[in-house]
Amino acid sequence: MREIAREGGYTTGVLSHYFRNKQELLAYALGLVVDRQAERVVRVAQVGLRPALAELLPLDAERRRECVIWLALTTASLQQPDLAAELQRRCAQARAAIRSALSNALATSSTEDIDDLADELQALIDGITINALGQSERYPPERQLAVLDRPIARLGLT
Repeated sequence: MREIAREGGYTTGVLSHYFRNKQELLAYALGLVVDRQAERVVRVAQVGLRPALAELLPLDAERRRECVIWLALTTASLQQPDLAAELQRRCAQARAAIRSALSNALATSSTEDIDDLADELQALIDGITINALGQSERYPPERQLAVLDRPIARLGLT
């Protein structure tokens, strides 16, 4: 908490006024990330499924920061039940945004089960993200998008 407060230019007391502990602060950060991502996915879904899903990948500095926060909190949630519950809630929110984008795209092009496809696409996004964060030289933005494109093309979507 001290380091976070220092980086933000605040005292630990100021942070403590808003957050009881580090877990509460982390849950809040996760909420901000998921809210921002979900809003972008829904907004961009009007253009197409690929651009909507691309909003969830670490393709630029801002989205990379968001993905780092998501990954750090996912890891922390393995040891912290309160954070795990928040992560599950926020993952459901992210999945709903993916499902909405997918539902938009599939309106006339497929009868596949949207829930299963949303799960598959969310797993794909998570996998690409983990690889891009851990192996950035192997997964630059162009490769991330190429890996995303193949399953979308198999669905006959863009």
